[in-house]
Amino acid sequence: MRGEMAKDFDCIVIGAGIGGLTAAGRLAARGVKVLVVEKNPVAGGYLQSFRRRGFTFDAAVDCFSGLDRDGPLSVVLRELGVESMVTPVRVDPIRRSLFPGLTVDVHASMERYAEDLKALFPAESKGIDGLFRAMDAIYSDIMGWCDYCLGRAASPPLSPEIVRLSGVTFDRFLDEHVSDPKLRGVLADRCPFYGLSPSRVSAFSMIALVMSYFRSGAYRVAGGSQRLAEAVVEGIRRKGGEVRTGVEARRLVTEGGRVKALCTSEGEELTARHFISNIDYRRTMALAGREPPDGLPDVSSSFFILYVGARMDLARLGRASSIGSFSDFDMEPDFAPAAPFRPETTFGVTIPTILDPSMAPPGCHSVVAHEMTSSRWTDSWQRDKAALARRLLAKVETIVEGLGAGTVCMDAATPATLERYTANTAGAAYGWSQGPGVRPPEFGLANLRAAGHWASLGGGVVAAAYAGVNAAREVALALGADD
Repeated sequence: MRGEMAKDFDCIVIGAGIGGLTAAGRLAARGVKVLVVEKNPVAGGYLQSFRRRGFTFDAAVDCFSGLDRDGPLSVVLRELGVESMVTPVRVDPIRRSLFPGLTVDVHASMERYAEDLKALFPAESKGIDGLFRAMDAIYSDIMGWCDYCLGRAASPPLSPEIVRLSGVTFDRFLDEHVSDPKLRGVLADRCPFYGLSPSRVSAFSMIALVMSYFRSGAYRVAGGSQRLAEAVVEGIRRKGGEVRTGVEARRLVTEGGRVKALCTSEGEELTARHFISNIDYRRTMALAGREPPDGLPDVSSSFFILYVGARMDLARLGRASSIGSFSDFDMEPDFAPAAPFRPETTFGVTIPTILDPSMAPPGCHSVVAHEMTSSRWTDSWQRDKAALARRLLAKVETIVEGLGAGTVCMDAATPATLERYTANTAGAAYGWSQGPGVRPPEFGLANLRAAGHWASLGGGVVAAAYAGVNAAREVALALGADD
Protein backbone atom coordinates (compact mmCIF):
# COMPACT_ATOMS: atom_id res chain seq x y z
CA MET A 1 0.00 0.00 0.00
CA ARG A 2 1.17 3.50 -0.77
CA GLY A 3 1.28 6.01 2.05
CA GLU A 4 -0.90 9.12 2.05
CA MET A 5 0.04 11.16 -1.01
CA ALA A 6 -0.95 14.51 -2.42
CA LYS A 7 -4.02 14.48 -4.63
CA ASP A 8 -4.04 18.02 -6.04
CA PHE A 9 -1.38 19.49 -8.31
CA ASP A 10 -0.61 22.41 -10.55
CA CYS A 11 0.15 19.99 -13.40
CA ILE A 12 -0.10 16.25 -13.93
CA VAL A 13 2.01 14.59 -16.63
CA ILE A 14 0.87 11.23 -18.01
CA GLY A 15 3.78 9.09 -19.18
CA ALA A 16 7.45 9.23 -18.22
CA GLY A 17 9.04 9.13 -21.65
CA ILE A 18 11.60 11.83 -22.34
CA GLY A 19 8.93 14.33 -23.43
CA GLY A 20 7.01 13.94 -20.19
CA LEU A 21 10.15 14.00 -18.08
CA THR A 22 11.54 17.16 -19.67
CA ALA A 23 8.17 18.87 -19.27
CA ALA A 24 7.94 17.88 -15.62
CA GLY A 25 11.58 18.75 -15.03
CA ARG A 26 11.21 22.27 -16.40
CA LEU A 27 8.07 22.82 -14.32
CA ALA A 28 9.54 21.40 -11.12
CA ALA A 29 12.60 23.62 -11.52
CA ARG A 30 10.22 26.62 -11.54
CA GLY A 31 8.47 25.63 -8.35
CA VAL A 32 5.40 24.18 -10.03
CA LYS A 33 3.73 21.38 -8.07
CA VAL A 34 3.98 18.59 -10.63
CA LEU A 35 3.19 14.87 -10.70
CA VAL A 36 4.27 12.31 -13.30
CA VAL A 37 2.42 8.99 -13.50
CA GLU A 38 3.96 6.08 -15.40
CA LYS A 39 2.40 2.66 -15.87
CA ASN A 40 5.73 0.82 -16.12
CA PRO A 41 7.90 -0.01 -13.09
CA VAL A 42 10.60 2.36 -14.36
CA ALA A 43 10.57 5.70 -16.16
CA GLY A 44 12.12 6.37 -19.55
CA GLY A 45 9.84 5.11 -22.31
CA TYR A 46 12.04 4.27 -25.29
CA LEU A 47 15.07 5.38 -23.23
CA GLN A 48 14.79 2.30 -21.03
CA SER A 49 17.76 -0.05 -20.71
CA PHE A 50 17.84 -3.63 -19.47
CA ARG A 51 20.47 -6.15 -18.39
CA ARG A 52 21.08 -9.76 -19.37
CA ARG A 53 23.98 -11.83 -17.97
CA GLY A 54 26.14 -8.78 -17.32
CA PHE A 55 25.31 -7.04 -20.62
CA THR A 56 23.44 -3.71 -20.72
CA PHE A 57 21.21 -3.01 -23.72
CA ASP A 58 19.46 0.23 -24.65
CA ALA A 59 16.00 -0.95 -25.58
CA ALA A 60 15.23 1.28 -28.54
CA VAL A 61 17.67 4.19 -28.93
CA ASP A 62 20.90 4.36 -30.95
CA CYS A 63 22.16 7.88 -30.26
CA PHE A 64 20.61 11.32 -29.95
CA SER A 65 21.43 15.01 -29.82
CA GLY A 66 20.52 17.50 -27.10
CA LEU A 67 23.32 16.76 -24.62
CA ASP A 68 25.57 19.59 -25.77
CA ARG A 69 25.98 22.54 -23.40
CA ASP A 70 22.92 24.41 -24.67
CA GLY A 71 20.85 21.38 -25.67
CA PRO A 72 17.43 20.82 -24.08
CA LEU A 73 18.51 17.73 -22.17
CA SER A 74 21.54 19.45 -20.68
CA VAL A 75 19.47 22.51 -19.80
CA VAL A 76 16.91 20.42 -17.92
CA LEU A 77 19.59 18.40 -16.11
CA ARG A 78 21.35 21.61 -15.10
CA GLU A 79 18.16 23.29 -13.88
CA LEU A 80 17.39 20.23 -11.77
CA GLY A 81 20.90 20.08 -10.33
CA VAL A 82 21.57 16.54 -11.57
CA GLU A 83 23.89 17.16 -14.51
CA SER A 84 26.67 15.22 -12.75
CA MET A 85 24.53 12.06 -12.81
CA VAL A 86 24.83 11.79 -16.60
CA THR A 87 28.06 11.20 -18.50
CA PRO A 88 27.56 11.89 -22.23
CA VAL A 89 29.47 9.69 -24.67
CA ARG A 90 30.17 11.55 -27.92
CA VAL A 91 29.53 9.39 -31.00
CA ASP A 92 31.97 10.07 -33.84
CA PRO A 93 31.61 8.87 -36.52
CA ILE A 94 27.89 9.34 -36.13
CA ARG A 95 27.26 6.56 -38.62
CA ARG A 96 29.13 4.21 -40.92
CA SER A 97 27.06 3.52 -44.02
CA LEU A 98 27.90 0.46 -46.09
CA PHE A 99 26.89 0.52 -49.76
CA PRO A 100 28.01 -1.79 -52.58
CA GLY A 101 31.68 -0.98 -53.11
CA LEU A 102 31.53 2.12 -50.92
CA THR A 103 31.91 2.73 -47.18
CA VAL A 104 31.13 6.22 -45.90
CA ASP A 105 31.81 7.43 -42.37
CA VAL A 106 29.52 10.28 -41.33
CA HIS A 107 31.86 12.31 -39.15
CA ALA A 108 30.56 14.62 -36.43
CA SER A 109 31.96 17.62 -38.31
CA MET A 110 29.61 18.63 -41.11
CA GLU A 111 32.47 20.37 -42.88
CA ARG A 112 34.62 17.23 -42.84
CA TYR A 113 31.71 15.09 -44.03
CA ALA A 114 31.01 17.49 -46.90
CA GLU A 115 34.67 17.40 -47.94
CA ASP A 116 34.63 13.59 -47.87
CA LEU A 117 31.57 13.56 -50.13
CA LYS A 118 33.18 16.01 -52.56
CA ALA A 119 36.24 13.76 -52.76
CA LEU A 120 33.98 10.80 -53.58
CA PHE A 121 31.74 12.75 -55.98
CA PRO A 122 33.87 15.62 -57.38
CA ALA A 123 31.42 16.39 -60.17
CA GLU A 124 28.81 17.21 -57.50
CA SER A 125 31.05 19.49 -55.41
CA LYS A 126 29.07 22.66 -56.09
CA GLY A 127 25.78 20.93 -55.34
CA ILE A 128 27.15 19.40 -52.12
CA ASP A 129 28.26 22.82 -50.89
CA GLY A 130 24.87 24.29 -51.74
CA LEU A 131 23.03 21.43 -50.08
CA PHE A 132 24.84 21.80 -46.76
CA ARG A 133 24.55 25.60 -46.83
CA ALA A 134 20.80 25.22 -47.31
CA MET A 135 20.45 22.62 -44.55
CA ASP A 136 22.54 24.71 -42.16
CA ALA A 137 20.41 27.79 -42.80
CA ILE A 138 17.21 25.82 -42.29
CA TYR A 139 18.53 24.33 -39.07
CA SER A 140 19.36 27.82 -37.81
CA ASP A 141 15.68 28.69 -38.30
CA ILE A 142 14.67 25.51 -36.48
CA MET A 143 16.97 26.40 -33.58
CA GLY A 144 15.35 29.83 -33.41
CA TRP A 145 12.07 28.09 -32.64
CA CYS A 146 13.82 25.80 -30.13
CA ASP A 147 15.34 28.85 -28.42
CA TYR A 148 11.82 30.23 -28.08
CA CYS A 149 10.72 26.99 -26.38
CA LEU A 150 13.63 27.29 -23.95
CA GLY A 151 12.85 30.93 -23.17
CA ARG A 152 15.89 32.31 -25.00
CA ALA A 153 13.80 34.24 -27.54
CA ALA A 154 10.75 36.42 -26.98
CA SER A 155 8.89 35.09 -30.01
CA PRO A 156 9.17 32.19 -32.44
CA PRO A 157 10.73 32.96 -35.83
CA LEU A 158 8.55 32.93 -38.91
CA SER A 159 10.37 30.92 -41.58
CA PRO A 160 8.73 30.49 -44.98
CA GLU A 161 11.42 27.94 -45.85
CA ILE A 162 10.48 25.72 -42.89
CA VAL A 163 6.85 25.92 -43.95
CA ARG A 164 7.80 25.01 -47.52
CA LEU A 165 10.01 22.08 -46.55
CA SER A 166 7.41 20.71 -44.17
CA GLY A 167 5.36 19.96 -47.26
CA VAL A 168 8.20 18.64 -49.45
CA THR A 169 9.77 15.18 -49.50
CA PHE A 170 13.48 14.75 -48.89
CA ASP A 171 13.83 13.33 -52.40
CA ARG A 172 12.46 16.56 -53.89
CA PHE A 173 14.76 18.62 -51.68
CA LEU A 174 17.76 16.66 -52.98
CA ASP A 175 16.54 17.38 -56.53
CA GLU A 176 17.28 21.05 -55.87
CA HIS A 177 20.97 20.36 -55.27
CA VAL A 178 22.40 17.04 -56.51
CA SER A 179 21.64 14.42 -59.15
CA ASP A 180 24.15 11.55 -58.83
CA PRO A 181 22.10 8.47 -57.80
CA LYS A 182 24.86 7.09 -55.58
CA LEU A 183 25.37 10.39 -53.80
CA ARG A 184 21.64 10.71 -53.25
CA GLY A 185 21.60 7.25 -51.70
CA VAL A 186 24.44 8.17 -49.35
CA LEU A 187 22.70 11.40 -48.32
CA ALA A 188 19.50 9.46 -47.58
CA ASP A 189 21.21 6.92 -45.32
CA ARG A 190 19.24 8.06 -42.26
CA CYS A 191 15.82 7.54 -43.87
CA PRO A 192 15.45 4.11 -42.19
CA PHE A 193 15.58 5.91 -38.83
CA TYR A 194 12.15 7.33 -39.68
CA GLY A 195 10.90 4.27 -41.55
CA LEU A 196 10.09 6.23 -44.70
CA SER A 197 11.80 6.24 -48.08
CA PRO A 198 13.38 9.42 -49.52
CA SER A 199 10.30 9.86 -51.72
CA ARG A 200 7.97 9.80 -48.69
CA VAL A 201 9.79 11.33 -45.73
CA SER A 202 9.46 15.03 -44.97
CA ALA A 203 12.47 17.13 -45.95
CA PHE A 204 11.99 19.14 -42.77
CA SER A 205 12.14 16.03 -40.57
CA MET A 206 15.24 14.68 -42.30
CA ILE A 207 17.08 17.99 -42.20
CA ALA A 208 16.26 18.43 -38.52
CA LEU A 209 17.53 14.92 -37.75
CA VAL A 210 20.75 15.10 -39.77
CA MET A 211 21.67 18.64 -38.77
CA SER A 212 20.95 18.10 -35.07
CA TYR A 213 23.77 15.55 -35.03
CA PHE A 214 26.17 17.90 -36.80
CA ARG A 215 25.38 21.04 -34.81
CA SER A 216 24.38 19.62 -31.41
CA GLY A 217 26.39 16.41 -31.54
CA ALA A 218 25.40 12.74 -31.39
CA TYR A 219 25.53 11.19 -27.94
CA ARG A 220 24.83 8.14 -25.86
CA VAL A 221 24.82 7.97 -22.07
CA ALA A 222 27.57 6.06 -20.27
CA GLY A 223 26.04 2.97 -18.72
CA GLY A 224 22.89 3.14 -20.86
CA SER A 225 20.20 5.65 -21.79
CA GLN A 226 18.14 4.64 -18.74
CA ARG A 227 20.53 6.74 -16.66
CA LEU A 228 19.32 9.90 -18.36
CA ALA A 229 15.73 9.13 -17.35
CA GLU A 230 16.82 8.23 -13.82
CA ALA A 231 18.67 11.52 -13.46
CA VAL A 232 15.66 13.59 -14.53
CA VAL A 233 13.39 11.63 -12.16
CA GLU A 234 15.82 12.27 -9.30
CA GLY A 235 15.94 15.97 -10.19
CA ILE A 236 12.15 16.28 -10.28
CA ARG A 237 11.94 14.74 -6.82
CA ARG A 238 14.69 16.97 -5.44
CA LYS A 239 12.72 20.00 -6.60
CA GLY A 240 9.60 18.81 -4.79
CA GLY A 241 7.84 17.10 -7.69
CA GLU A 242 6.53 13.55 -7.69
CA VAL A 243 7.11 10.66 -10.08
CA ARG A 244 4.93 7.63 -9.43
CA THR A 245 5.84 4.50 -11.38
CA GLY A 246 3.63 1.43 -11.62
CA VAL A 247 0.60 3.74 -11.72
CA GLU A 248 -1.55 3.66 -14.84
CA ALA A 249 -3.84 6.42 -16.06
CA ARG A 250 -7.35 4.98 -16.32
CA ARG A 251 -9.65 7.93 -17.01
CA LEU A 252 -9.59 11.68 -17.51
CA VAL A 253 -12.58 13.42 -15.94
CA THR A 254 -13.68 16.32 -18.13
CA GLU A 255 -16.13 19.16 -17.69
CA GLY A 256 -16.81 22.25 -19.76
CA GLY A 257 -14.09 21.54 -22.28
CA ARG A 258 -11.40 21.07 -19.65
CA VAL A 259 -9.83 18.17 -17.75
CA LYS A 260 -10.67 18.21 -14.05
CA ALA A 261 -9.03 15.05 -12.76
CA LEU A 262 -7.11 11.89 -13.53
CA CYS A 263 -8.34 8.54 -12.21
CA THR A 264 -5.55 6.00 -11.72
CA SER A 265 -5.09 2.27 -11.32
CA GLU A 266 -4.56 2.96 -7.60
CA GLY A 267 -8.19 4.03 -7.30
CA GLU A 268 -7.25 7.68 -6.78
CA GLU A 269 -8.81 10.74 -8.37
CA LEU A 270 -6.06 13.33 -8.78
CA THR A 271 -6.90 16.92 -9.66
CA ALA A 272 -4.80 19.57 -11.38
CA ARG A 273 -5.10 22.88 -13.18
CA HIS A 274 -3.17 21.59 -16.19
CA PHE A 275 -2.42 18.21 -17.76
CA ILE A 276 0.26 17.05 -20.19
CA SER A 277 -0.01 13.77 -22.08
CA ASN A 278 3.21 12.06 -23.09
CA ILE A 279 1.39 8.93 -24.23
CA ASP A 280 -0.27 7.72 -27.42
CA TYR A 281 -2.75 10.16 -28.95
CA ARG A 282 -5.55 7.62 -29.38
CA ARG A 283 -5.01 6.32 -25.85
CA THR A 284 -5.25 9.87 -24.49
CA MET A 285 -8.49 10.51 -26.35
CA ALA A 286 -9.91 7.25 -25.01
CA LEU A 287 -8.99 8.26 -21.45
CA ALA A 288 -10.98 11.45 -21.98
CA GLY A 289 -13.94 9.53 -23.43
CA ARG A 290 -13.57 11.24 -26.79
CA GLU A 291 -13.51 9.86 -30.31
CA PRO A 292 -10.44 10.70 -32.42
CA PRO A 293 -11.26 13.01 -35.34
CA ASP A 294 -11.49 11.70 -38.86
CA GLY A 295 -8.46 11.87 -41.10
CA LEU A 296 -5.77 11.20 -38.52
CA PRO A 297 -2.21 11.02 -39.89
CA ASP A 298 -0.66 7.58 -40.26
CA VAL A 299 1.48 6.39 -37.38
CA SER A 300 5.16 5.74 -37.97
CA SER A 301 6.59 2.34 -38.72
CA SER A 302 7.96 0.12 -35.98
CA PHE A 303 11.08 -2.01 -35.57
CA PHE A 304 12.16 -5.56 -34.91
CA ILE A 305 15.12 -5.24 -32.54
CA LEU A 306 17.70 -7.94 -31.81
CA TYR A 307 19.87 -7.80 -28.69
CA VAL A 308 23.03 -9.93 -28.63
CA GLY A 309 25.64 -10.14 -25.91
CA ALA A 310 28.79 -11.66 -27.39
CA ARG A 311 32.35 -12.48 -26.44
CA MET A 312 34.42 -11.15 -29.34
CA ASP A 313 37.05 -8.65 -30.44
CA LEU A 314 35.71 -5.81 -32.59
CA ALA A 315 38.87 -3.70 -32.81
CA ARG A 316 38.64 -3.96 -36.61
CA LEU A 317 35.62 -1.63 -36.54
CA GLY A 318 37.62 1.20 -35.02
CA ARG A 319 35.22 3.75 -33.50
CA ALA A 320 32.31 2.86 -35.79
CA SER A 321 29.61 2.07 -33.23
CA SER A 322 26.56 2.73 -35.44
CA ILE A 323 26.45 1.00 -38.82
CA GLY A 324 23.86 0.95 -41.58
CA SER A 325 23.93 -1.68 -44.32
CA PHE A 326 22.42 -1.12 -47.77
CA SER A 327 22.41 -3.57 -50.68
CA ASP A 328 21.72 -0.80 -53.22
CA PHE A 329 22.01 2.97 -53.51
CA ASP A 330 18.32 3.00 -54.46
CA MET A 331 16.69 2.21 -51.12
CA GLU A 332 13.07 2.66 -52.21
CA PRO A 333 12.50 -1.15 -52.38
CA ASP A 334 13.63 -1.44 -48.74
CA PHE A 335 10.46 0.33 -47.64
CA ALA A 336 7.98 -1.93 -49.46
CA PRO A 337 5.51 -3.75 -47.15
CA ALA A 338 6.98 -7.16 -48.03
CA ALA A 339 10.62 -6.05 -47.70
CA PRO A 340 11.35 -6.74 -44.00
CA PHE A 341 13.62 -9.68 -43.16
CA ARG A 342 14.76 -10.34 -46.71
CA PRO A 343 18.53 -10.86 -46.98
CA GLU A 344 18.96 -7.76 -49.13
CA THR A 345 16.83 -5.36 -47.06
CA THR A 346 18.56 -2.58 -45.14
CA PHE A 347 19.25 -2.94 -41.42
CA GLY A 348 21.19 -1.11 -38.74
CA VAL A 349 23.59 -2.19 -36.00
CA THR A 350 24.54 -0.34 -32.82
CA ILE A 351 27.51 -1.47 -30.73
CA PRO A 352 27.67 0.98 -27.81
CA THR A 353 30.46 -0.98 -26.12
CA ILE A 354 32.92 0.18 -28.78
CA LEU A 355 32.78 3.58 -27.05
CA ASP A 356 31.51 2.50 -23.61
CA PRO A 357 33.00 -0.83 -22.47
CA SER A 358 31.11 -0.58 -19.16
CA MET A 359 27.99 -1.95 -20.88
CA ALA A 360 29.41 -5.48 -21.22
CA PRO A 361 31.75 -7.84 -19.36
CA PRO A 362 35.47 -7.61 -20.22
CA GLY A 363 36.24 -8.90 -23.72
CA CYS A 364 32.56 -8.71 -24.70
CA HIS A 365 30.21 -6.44 -26.62
CA SER A 366 26.55 -5.50 -26.49
CA VAL A 367 25.21 -5.57 -30.05
CA VAL A 368 21.79 -4.23 -31.01
CA ALA A 369 20.40 -4.69 -34.52
CA HIS A 370 17.19 -3.20 -35.85
CA GLU A 371 15.10 -3.66 -38.95
CA MET A 372 12.12 -1.59 -40.06
CA THR A 373 8.81 -3.39 -40.09
CA SER A 374 5.09 -2.93 -39.65
CA SER A 375 3.07 -4.36 -36.79
CA ARG A 376 0.97 -6.02 -39.51
CA TRP A 377 3.88 -7.95 -41.03
CA THR A 378 2.75 -11.13 -39.27
CA ASP A 379 -0.40 -12.23 -37.49
CA SER A 380 1.69 -13.69 -34.64
CA TRP A 381 4.92 -12.08 -33.51
CA GLN A 382 5.10 -14.58 -30.68
CA ARG A 383 5.12 -17.47 -33.16
CA ASP A 384 7.62 -15.91 -35.57
CA LYS A 385 9.92 -14.03 -33.18
CA ALA A 386 12.64 -16.69 -32.82
CA ALA A 387 12.85 -17.42 -36.56
CA LEU A 388 13.01 -13.71 -37.41
CA ALA A 389 15.72 -13.19 -34.79
CA ARG A 390 17.80 -15.87 -36.52
CA ARG A 391 17.23 -14.20 -39.90
CA LEU A 392 18.36 -10.83 -38.62
CA LEU A 393 21.34 -12.38 -36.84
CA ALA A 394 22.46 -13.91 -40.14
CA LYS A 395 22.27 -10.48 -41.78
CA VAL A 396 24.24 -8.84 -38.97
CA GLU A 397 26.96 -11.48 -39.31
CA THR A 398 27.68 -10.16 -42.81
CA ILE A 399 29.20 -7.08 -41.16
CA VAL A 400 29.96 -8.38 -37.64
CA GLU A 401 31.61 -11.65 -38.55
CA GLY A 402 31.61 -14.27 -35.80
CA LEU A 403 28.74 -12.75 -33.84
CA GLY A 404 26.75 -15.98 -33.78
CA ALA A 405 29.68 -18.07 -32.59
CA GLY A 406 30.47 -15.59 -29.83
CA THR A 407 26.91 -15.22 -28.59
CA VAL A 408 26.50 -15.39 -24.81
CA CYS A 409 22.88 -14.22 -24.66
CA MET A 410 20.23 -13.10 -27.14
CA ASP A 411 16.77 -11.56 -26.97
CA ALA A 412 14.49 -9.67 -29.32
CA ALA A 413 11.72 -7.09 -29.29
CA THR A 414 8.92 -6.96 -31.85
CA PRO A 415 6.41 -4.22 -32.67
CA ALA A 416 4.09 -6.02 -30.26
CA THR A 417 6.74 -5.69 -27.54
CA LEU A 418 7.07 -1.96 -28.18
CA GLU A 419 3.31 -1.54 -28.08
CA ARG A 420 3.01 -3.52 -24.85
CA TYR A 421 5.57 -1.40 -23.02
CA THR A 422 4.66 2.02 -24.41
CA ALA A 423 1.02 1.64 -25.54
CA ASN A 424 2.05 3.36 -28.78
CA THR A 425 -0.39 2.38 -31.52
CA ALA A 426 1.08 -0.49 -33.58
CA GLY A 427 4.39 -0.13 -31.74
CA ALA A 428 5.02 3.20 -33.49
CA ALA A 429 8.66 4.17 -33.10
CA TYR A 430 8.20 7.89 -33.80
CA GLY A 431 4.60 8.75 -33.06
CA TRP A 432 3.04 10.09 -36.23
CA SER A 433 4.55 9.20 -39.59
CA GLN A 434 7.19 11.77 -40.55
CA GLY A 435 5.74 12.43 -43.98
CA PRO A 436 5.26 15.88 -45.52
CA GLY A 437 2.33 18.00 -44.46
CA VAL A 438 1.55 16.07 -41.27
CA ARG A 439 -0.38 18.21 -38.79
CA PRO A 440 -0.85 16.39 -35.47
CA PRO A 441 -4.38 16.84 -34.13
CA GLU A 442 -5.22 18.60 -30.88
CA PHE A 443 -7.09 17.00 -27.99
CA GLY A 444 -9.81 19.64 -27.99
CA LEU A 445 -9.50 20.24 -24.24
CA ALA A 446 -8.22 23.63 -23.14
CA ASN A 447 -5.85 22.52 -20.38
CA LEU A 448 -4.56 19.28 -21.93
CA ARG A 449 -1.35 19.48 -23.95
CA ALA A 450 0.76 16.92 -25.79
CA ALA A 451 4.43 16.24 -25.26
CA GLY A 452 6.79 13.72 -26.80
CA HIS A 453 6.59 12.38 -30.32
CA TRP A 454 2.80 12.75 -30.56
CA ALA A 455 3.21 16.53 -30.38
CA SER A 456 3.92 18.75 -33.36
CA LEU A 457 7.71 18.60 -33.28
CA GLY A 458 8.16 15.13 -34.76
CA GLY A 459 9.86 11.95 -33.61
CA GLY A 460 13.17 11.12 -32.01
CA VAL A 461 14.61 11.85 -28.58
CA VAL A 462 15.56 15.50 -29.02
CA ALA A 463 12.32 16.38 -30.84
CA ALA A 464 10.32 14.71 -28.07
CA ALA A 465 12.36 16.62 -25.49
CA TYR A 466 11.69 19.94 -27.20
CA ALA A 467 7.99 19.08 -27.31
CA GLY A 468 8.13 18.54 -23.55
CA VAL A 469 9.96 21.83 -23.05
CA ASN A 470 7.34 23.61 -25.15
CA ALA A 471 4.44 22.08 -23.22
CA ALA A 472 6.12 23.15 -19.98
CA ARG A 473 6.55 26.68 -21.35
CA GLU A 474 2.84 26.94 -22.09
CA VAL A 475 1.83 25.58 -18.68
CA ALA A 476 4.30 27.80 -16.82
CA LEU A 477 3.02 30.83 -18.72
CA ALA A 478 -0.58 29.96 -17.82
CA LEU A 479 0.40 29.52 -14.16
CA GLY A 480 2.50 32.68 -14.06
CA ALA A 481 5.59 30.61 -13.32
CA ASP A 482 7.54 31.39 -16.50
CA ASP A 483 11.00 32.96 -16.38
